[in-house]
Formats: sequence, structure tokens, C-alpha cells
Amino acid sequence: MNSKPLLALLLFIFFSLTAFSQNKILTGGWVYDSSTKSFKKNTGVYLVNGLFGTGTENVMNWEVMSLTDADYILPGLIDLHAHYRVSYDNKAYDDTVAMPKIFLANGITSTFPAGEIESEKMWDLQKKIDTGNRPGPRILHSGPYFGTAAPDWNPDFTDQDVRNRVDDWAKKGAYGFKAKGITKEHLKVLINQAHKHDLTVTGHFDSGFRNSVNPQEAIEMGIDRVEHFLGGRLLPDSIPAYQSLKQIDPVDPRLEEIIQLYIENGVYFDATLATYGAIGLVDSPVFFDFAYEVQYFTPFTLNVIKEVKPSAFNELCALIYPVKKGILKRYYDAGGLITVGTDRPLLLDNYLGGGIGGFFIHREMAAMVEIGIPAAEVIFFATQQNAEALGIGDKAGSIAPGKWGDLMIIKGNPLEDINRTRSVHTVIKGGKVYSTMQLKNEAKGKLGPVGPIQ
Repeated sequence: MNSKPLLALLLFIFFSLTAFSQNKILTGGWVYDSSTKSFKKNTGVYLVNGLFGTGTENVMNWEVMSLTDADYILPGLIDLHAHYRVSYDNKAYDDTVAMPKIFLANGITSTFPAGEIESEKMWDLQKKIDTGNRPGPRILHSGPYFGTAAPDWNPDFTDQDVRNRVDDWAKKGAYGFKAKGITKEHLKVLINQAHKHDLTVTGHFDSGFRNSVNPQEAIEMGIDRVEHFLGGRLLPDSIPAYQSLKQIDPVDPRLEEIIQLYIENGVYFDATLATYGAIGLVDSPVFFDFAYEVQYFTPFTLNVIKEVKPSAFNELCALIYPVKKGILKRYYDAGGLITVGTDRPLLLDNYLGGGIGGFFIHREMAAMVEIGIPAAEVIFFATQQNAEALGIGDKAGSIAPGKWGDLMIIKGNPLEDINRTRSVHTVIKGGKVYSTMQLKNEAKGKLGPVGPIQ
């Protein structure tokens, strides 16, 4: 037997483990305390074998990272509506080249893809990230969409077909599922089967128009989270949700019924607020291009974007955005559970305005602060509350012993100015240190197709 392949494998495993088992102490600066939603003087953040430690571990050689008083440490951000999707000329794919680096560079250490186009390709990306062969955030897989948004979805699926689909992806390691374009009958089966695996379900629903599902119906079925629209009786089933939403008065007393339904059932709402402002081409400091994002597109992609003309959908979202702002603030004031997601696929056929997913989480947080939600709360939503909503609150979301060693370091106190979260200079994921600048440089010029998609 040739021992060389075996020796090479053992050496690979040894050095891989060594790379992820470095033990670090972060000293100086300030650290976000998720229990009080405030910053406190950092007396030492310990990273042991990829997890947060206590400092009492039997470690001989600590690697010390010294920070300044201008440095603020936050838990790694979690994007609960992350898209890697790129589409052009009615063809779509999941980008595994630029998007992962851009997400990670912005302090997003975990992403829930919220419906994958090329699920097997995304699983392969995760393996490469997990083994250190590719930089990127944790991919908390959703598997393919459940509903007509999935290229392989069959409206004639039986209940057993839906159960089998859930079982197959749960076995592969999915963290939850997303429904879009699903019938009431299929959604009920999806929710019931997912819960048997202790997995959550979220969904992009409508008003009930043309046999679509109203979020109110989904809540009554036991769904865990809802994307975009609160739903309820104020969305008449005679027209699509987008058309009725623009007419809603955020102070309408009838909204209280749906808000209380969310609260009573512990359902999380991901408003994806800022994306509607971006699609609506709203002129606001929230959407300021702080990263000169055009430098990340391929030349072909940039030329396509330059030729885009405003559409009726852009105009519609400009009307929807102020309505969503008012509804979300009212929902927050009532005590509703809020999560944070970006919802920024790169759709060159139906351009969604400026803003790449990884950078956009900072705009989403800024939009929430703009409507009157305190910055300390918004940071909590994007970290610990997002983790709890996905059912991983014991693993992620805060800087606490035993949790994943994921954090971001910024300049300045974001409680004084939420836009300071945009100043990420260092990201640590699983105890491994990444330079934001290096990640960004590696992604420049690589986002989007280099020509027509085959």
C-alpha cells in the first residue's frame, strides 16, 4: 500500500485543524453586551478553537490583538434574507465568487439564503468555506424554494412529495425553509413537516389574490417568520399585495388585528424595509453609496446597469416605502418581533436599484434607526434576535462563551451614529481573522456575468 496519499491526508487535516484552533485574546476597545444592549469596556474577548472562551482555558500561547479606544466590537451580523442570486436574460445562478467575500467584508458572518437557485452549488461553496479553502460567511442553508419560485417545483406535487423534499434537505443539513409562490395546501404540509425536524419556515406571501397565501393564513398554520408584508384583512384578495399596500394608512386602527396576531403567535417579521426604498430610487442619506459599489461589477454587468431605465415597479416601490416605514414603526412600538435581512439579489432583468447585498445590511439598519427604532435595538435584531428567529440562539448572535467565534470590529460608537457600522475593518469568523480591505479587493470587478448567461 502506498502510504503517501495517507500521509498527505493526515498532514492536510493537521494543518487545517491548526489553522482553526488558534487561540486569541482581543484587548482594548469596547464590546457590545447583548444582555444590556449597550457597549462596555472590553476586558478581554477570548477565542478558543473557533469559539468564544472564558479565559480560564488551559492555553499556553495566546495570540493577542490589541485594539484602541476607537474600536468597537460587535457580534457577527446575521443576514436572514441573503441572496446570492444573479439573473440576466431570464437565466439565473447563485454567485459563489464575489458575493461571499462582500458579505463577509461587511461583518456578515452568517447568511440564510432565503431560497437557493443552485442548491447543490451552494452546498459545495459551504464545504469550501468550512474547510478554509474559500473566504465567506457561514451558509445557513435554506435549500431550494418551496413553491413556484423554485425552477424544479411542480404544482402537482402530492403532500408526500412535499414531505420528502423537506426530509431530503433536512437530512443534508438545511437550517430552515422558505416558501414563495406556494399554495395553502402545500404550505401547511411544509410547515408541519419542517417542525418535525425542529426547523423553521419563512415565506414571501401575497394578499390571497389568485389563490396565493395571505400572511395571516400562514400564521394560523403555524409559520415561524414572514417576509415583506404583515398581511391581514387590509390586503384585499381582489388585487396583489403590492398594489394594495401603497394605499394602506399606517395608523389605520384595523392594522392592530394583524399586529397582535404576530405578537400572540411569536412570529418574526422581516420587513426588508430598505430594499423598497432602493427599488423606489428614493433620495435619502440611507441609500448613500458609501462603498463606490460600481467597482465590484464586471464590465458587462456595469454596462447592463447603465442602460436600465426606471420602471413602473420602481414607481410603485417609491409609494410603498413610506407606508412600510410607518407600519414597521407601529409594529415595533407594539412589541412585535423584528428580524433583519437585505433581500438584494442582482436582477439585471428587473433591476432593484443600487445596493449590493453585503453592503446593504448597513442601509437596512440605518433605515430602521431613521424611523425611530434605537440603534442598540437594531444591532440586537441583526445579531441575537436573528439567531433566535432561526433557532440557533444558543450558537450565535452574541459574544458569549461556547458560541461561534464570530465578530466584527468597527471604528466609533454605532449607538451614537448607526452609520458607523459601515466602517468595518476586521472580521473574525470561527476564530479566523479577515481583513475587510483584502476581501473587498478580491471581489472587485467580479460580481455579475461577464457576458450573456449560457
